[in-house]
Amino acid sequence: MALADSKPIADFGDPAAEARACRTACALFDFSFLECARIQGAGARQLLEAFTGRPLASLEIGRISYALRVGPAGEAIADLTLWRIGDDCYEVISGRREDIADLLARTEPAITKSEVVERATFALQGPASLDILGRFAGADVIAPLPYFGFTDATLDGTACRVSRLGYTGEAGFEILCDRNRGAELWLALSSHARRGGFIAMDMLRIEAGFVLFSNEFRLPVTPEEAGLGWIHPSSSSRPPQVALMTFRADANRLEWPWRPRRTLLRPVAPGEIVITSACDSVVAGGILGLGYVLRHREPGTMLRDPSGIFHDIRQTSMPYYDPRKRRPRLPWRRCSAR
Repeated sequence: MALADSKPIADFGDPAAEARACRTACALFDFSFLECARIQGAGARQLLEAFTGRPLASLEIGRISYALRVGPAGEAIADLTLWRIGDDCYEVISGRREDIADLLARTEPAITKSEVVERATFALQGPASLDILGRFAGADVIAPLPYFGFTDATLDGTACRVSRLGYTGEAGFEILCDRNRGAELWLALSSHARRGGFIAMDMLRIEAGFVLFSNEFRLPVTPEEAGLGWIHPSSSSRPPQVALMTFRADANRLEWPWRPRRTLLRPVAPGEIVITSACDSVVAGGILGLGYVLRHREPGTMLRDPSGIFHDIRQTSMPYYDPRKRRPRLPWRRCSAR
């Protein structure tokens, strides 16, 4: 697990089986590398709106908003979640420590408290997640949770915050607790769910069409070019020139998890694809990935990887798994029945 050094391990021996368990039953992932800050005071909402560009007036207590950080040139830098804890209290969670540091460095007279919150964070994902978590908290406590909602619950004697998010395309939960209780809770949960590592999680999120900031934002792109214009209006004066797509491909032997290991340049020719993510997908039965192509190109244009690593590249639906993105939003009674 990741609690000791805040770095997720690659796998627990069989990434394909870990991903398969998530799709068919339940898998447990350690997200304790995530950083969290609490912002409190009459000016908290205004501070976070300025920090992310995301309007928060309609965000209710107990609900979560997805947001982006955007650079001075309008480029997407990172994605994060904003949690409304109370009337004037919010928490911000990011995979980048610098986002939390930058936020806490901002001053506002109407802020009464801004601090780092140390937590262990686990993701319990898959159609059997409610059945498993219900053994600890009672299904009636967590089953009513709406998508992008959270509540407090006690799991195995540990005070937790339980949210219904997901980075896999499956229905599931995120469980946050005091970092000092994390190891104990991990052992309790993993006795009922298969442990999953980063390779499996990477595979699942690519199948679900979700971006990873260290991959899809490595190429300077606007939120709209990354498919996230609905979250953050573009501040760039230029119209979107590239678009993120999902592809199938063949390749020579690759190490997993795969990462681009060079400086990425925006595509300039109609057939070029700048590949940012790739995996050996269980659902696709081969290589599945994400990459950027020119937004306006002739239909049927042959795709070419300038690095020469991938070949026979074919565009496919995005997301590849559950194209309508219905599975994570389904009521639990329907998730359990499939």
